[in-house]
Amino acid sequence: MVPETALSLLAKNYAIAHDRVIESAERTVDGQFAKSMGTRVHSVAWQVWHIARWDDRYAEILVEKTPELANGFAPPEQIWAAESLAKQWGLPIGHMGRRDTGTEMDDESADALRLPDKLLVIDYARRVFARLQSVLNALPEARIFTPIADDPDKDTYAHNTMLYLDHVQRHLGMIEALRGLQGTAGTATN
Repeated sequence: MVPETALSLLAKNYAIAHDRVIESAERTVDGQFAKSMGTRVHSVAWQVWHIARWDDRYAEILVEKTPELANGFAPPEQIWAAESLAKQWGLPIGHMGRRDTGTEMDDESADALRLPDKLLVIDYARRVFARLQSVLNALPEARIFTPIADDPDKDTYAHNTMLYLDHVQRHLGMIEALRGLQGTAGTATN
């Protein structure tokens, strides 16, 4: 048995969170997936898309800032940008909050955002999650407690990974609450 390291533990828990997001999204009834519960409570579709958008960005950051990852993951481009998904999906490019991730998007615009059908949103999330997991698994253990290059707060790889993982968990909680509000089993775990 291989002993756990800080990095393997972070990667393992990130994988668990990603699996729970996908499981909850897949178990959401199609008619409820894109249903908003009001302008301040965005749909399950929006939550999944938003998680994936930031994880897509985080994978890009890790590849961009970690020279050891350059050969295996070049270019350090987001799936979102490489595939022009905003354009393909007919979304308002440049009007979806910071970095077109939904962050700082006003509630009315977020509520009005029409994402594609459930299968496409989940497929994007699944591919982003797989890429980020591959990047995390390839990250050199020696870097985990060193600051990421050019990080404005001089935060380490471990700290940043925990922040992004916390983001996933917070939005997973929203997905579970939305499912519960719509009368289905809310929890991602049994």
